[in-house]
Amino acid sequence: MRFFDRFKKKKEEPAPSYPSPPEADTMAILLFAAPPPADALAESIRKRFGADAVRSLDNSHPKVPALLLDVEGLEFWCSVLPMPYPAKSGDLFVSSGCCSETELAEMQRNQAFLVLAQKGGGQTLDAKRQVCRVFSRLAGFLMEQEGALGVYANSAELLISRSFYLKHAAILEENRNDPAYFPAPLWVSIRQGRKGNAAVIPGADGPTAISAGDIFMTGTWGLRQFGLLELWFLSPSAEFAEICQRLYLLSVFQITGRDLYKNTDTIQFTPGKTSTFKELQGALFIVESD
Repeated sequence: MRFFDRFKKKKEEPAPSYPSPPEADTMAILLFAAPPPADALAESIRKRFGADAVRSLDNSHPKVPALLLDVEGLEFWCSVLPMPYPAKSGDLFVSSGCCSETELAEMQRNQAFLVLAQKGGGQTLDAKRQVCRVFSRLAGFLMEQEGALGVYANSAELLISRSFYLKHAAILEENRNDPAYFPAPLWVSIRQGRKGNAAVIPGADGPTAISAGDIFMTGTWGLRQFGLLELWFLSPSAEFAEICQRLYLLSVFQITGRDLYKNTDTIQFTPGKTSTFKELQGALFIVESD
């Protein structure tokens, strides 16, 4: 069995429609040590993405300049705010993320941020995927600028350091022409915790109730922006790094349209054990059995 074959559904059934439409809008907060000059930023974008990439630069409010961008046929709005990201706007700095303690402290000391948004382009899964790929390229370029600290991906509540973002943006550049590639670590957060309420897992012999606090879980946060159900492993036996790899692969397979997992589907990660998808309360829980 090839490695990737392990992640294929065993059932051969027509793919159902996606659980819900994707989030049409896409947005992120880009943190900076100091506000980048809008004129210089516009010129850098033109050099990287073409002379027509900057459709307009609005300096009518000199302290809050805004750029209207056109990158790969998609319209982006980028506003420069010369102030620290307001703590009262969200619990950004305690969100799960991809950064070291030192990088987290640097991001906490930010003195400016950019709001980068693409409005209405993600109407379908294919369109949403394309928006996110272009968004990642543009945000990755902005992270190359002096003073860049990191990115907060809103829909995944994911805080990403500059170095981590640049690493995956570079991988995306290498795979720009590969439709099977998607930079999941920039769009999907991996979380751990215990289930706070009692769960009932359906099964062949009837439902099984699991008391609150009995279940340790590792799963995704952010697949809902693509119209997909979040994926959670119940009491995973594998190491955290391996569980992360599985979740990212399962996420990529769905986001790229290669597969879609649903209730009662089975999957095999290790010989002799079968994992079953169980839909419950708006998520797919993955339960492993011998």
